[in-house]
Amino acid sequence: MRSIYMLGSNASAHTRRWALLSILICLIIGFNASRAGNLSDEADLSPKELFRSKNFINALPEYVKMVAEDPDNMDNKYKLAQCYLYLNVDKSKLIPLLEEVCSKPKHDIEAIFDLGRAYHLELEFDKAIKIYSSYKSRTTNMADVAKAARQIEMCYNGKELIKYPLDISFENLGKNVNSPYPDFTPRVPNDESFVVFSSRRKGNKGSYLDYDGYHFSDVYMSRVKNGAFGRAANVGAINSESDEEVAGISPDGKNVLIFVDDVYQNIYANIYVSKRKGRSLRPITALSDLVNTPTSLETSATITADGQLLYFSSNVKGGFGGMDLYVSTLMPDGSWGEVMNLGPNINTKYNEEYPAISVDGNTMYFSSEGHTSMGGYDLFKAERDPETSGWSTPANLGYPLNTAEDNMNICFPEIWDAGTQKERSRYAYISAYRKEGFGDLDIYRVTFNKIEPKLTAITGSVTLKKMLDNSTYKTFHIYKKGDKKLTIPEECHPWFDSNWKLTETKKVKVDPGYTYKTSIYFEINGQRKVFSSKKYPKNKDQYKFRWVKNTLVKIPNYEAPEIKYLYQPIAEALLIVTDKNNMAEYRYTPSNSGRYVIILPPGNYTVFVDVPNFESITEDFELRGKSSFKAEISKDYVFVSDE
Repeated sequence: MRSIYMLGSNASAHTRRWALLSILICLIIGFNASRAGNLSDEADLSPKELFRSKNFINALPEYVKMVAEDPDNMDNKYKLAQCYLYLNVDKSKLIPLLEEVCSKPKHDIEAIFDLGRAYHLELEFDKAIKIYSSYKSRTTNMADVAKAARQIEMCYNGKELIKYPLDISFENLGKNVNSPYPDFTPRVPNDESFVVFSSRRKGNKGSYLDYDGYHFSDVYMSRVKNGAFGRAANVGAINSESDEEVAGISPDGKNVLIFVDDVYQNIYANIYVSKRKGRSLRPITALSDLVNTPTSLETSATITADGQLLYFSSNVKGGFGGMDLYVSTLMPDGSWGEVMNLGPNINTKYNEEYPAISVDGNTMYFSSEGHTSMGGYDLFKAERDPETSGWSTPANLGYPLNTAEDNMNICFPEIWDAGTQKERSRYAYISAYRKEGFGDLDIYRVTFNKIEPKLTAITGSVTLKKMLDNSTYKTFHIYKKGDKKLTIPEECHPWFDSNWKLTETKKVKVDPGYTYKTSIYFEINGQRKVFSSKKYPKNKDQYKFRWVKNTLVKIPNYEAPEIKYLYQPIAEALLIVTDKNNMAEYRYTPSNSGRYVIILPPGNYTVFVDVPNFESITEDFELRGKSSFKAEISKDYVFVSDE
């Protein structure tokens, strides 16, 4: 099952599945239900039960009432804030609620993180960074520390991306297509003759409610008539009583990929294909077992125009983490062959989903929580080298196409441009929550009003390089007896003769290649005996202690260890970038981890890196456009300590 939100937006299939299992364990007692719809009947659940089952859509009005009746109850206010946070609704009340909750002496530490998220969603990145940093310093859970650190990174990405907003327009496809319920994952062929999409609207086949209060999803199609999209119809040949969602489409529209999660037919989060015949879609057929595996989730896919390659997302074991993008080749017998991970240029330790491929097969659009995302999933573009089949570093498609919310999918219908002899993509289809919409996620047609310059993300760190001290240190203890002083090594401490009193302890640096040899002298029967510091007589009357001698000696056949360095982040650095064309200046400061991100269009620049008490670094660099364009480059600046 796919959810259209995940604690704020679009949840992954596995998130929703495991959430459902835990909810069933909590709620199954007392319910005699054979369908998920009975489990989600809000009339049978208290507000707390609705909230616990993640049925935020029905919990929201209940908590609005409860907060109005008892405005001093901070637990209810926090739950109300979470309902706003986790739903596709107007979030204008979110920040005041969380500010009040966090102002109280006793509050859930997660409320601080949620407050940072609230400012993040409003694109108030500096405030969000400050609050995330506070949360990070207060939690002891390393997973939560990493979670906050990633949010801070995305805020820095967002600060850069909003400097170069895209000139785009959003056109809601209207009431013929959209509903007050979630409508999402639109896919169109290149001629834009129809749109297929997923919807969790009332009237879906089976009419059952899922645990989150929404209907199970069905696939819908709207055909173009007289230049406008007609009334969307349920594609009955595809849909069942469970979840079916649009997972992708081939550029010519002949193959529509369908995500199916039907527990009643033992189909668990797999990809199927529906062939288009004329104006209708045929019943779905399963893909190869090499693509759909019993122990993994496959959530989205696309097929190239020639029908030879299938790109899809899966969390099959052996990937880079979470959902990864894979490719499979069509075999002579018509089945899909061995799958191959698209590699670290595309995939990250986070999630990558919803691939869409261009007509020539050399441009891929997809969503990712990694790379230079400004919040949750962002939309990215990567170019394939036809000679090596390798993929370029993905480029963020930019703001406001991407926001701090989850931006999960995009589809570009491409038109052949005879002048450039290339496909041209001026329009795209997305699903998004916008205040002027019909109530939840809606389908939009995006118009790119002008060709935007490509932007390069420069990422790196500013660090202090310090040589690690290879010297060793020896601890000595100074004892006194009268006017006599005795120096003994750590291994002899405490000294066996209590007549000697400890007066001082000190560490002595031992140069590389040397060590201290300790000799302890005793006398027995008039003869002198010498012992090591590890084995010498203690409290034996026949042995009379005389003295201790510590000698610095060379280590035979000594080999010097490899020189190692420590790199410490410099958060107080200042980077000043000057555009050499118009002399415009841009100032940047790294995060506490010393990491920075700068996003710039092609051009010639000078960077000045200043760190207090160090000689500054000045460097000229060029960001190239056209075929030499790179979406991301790395530049690290290292200052060397004299210590």
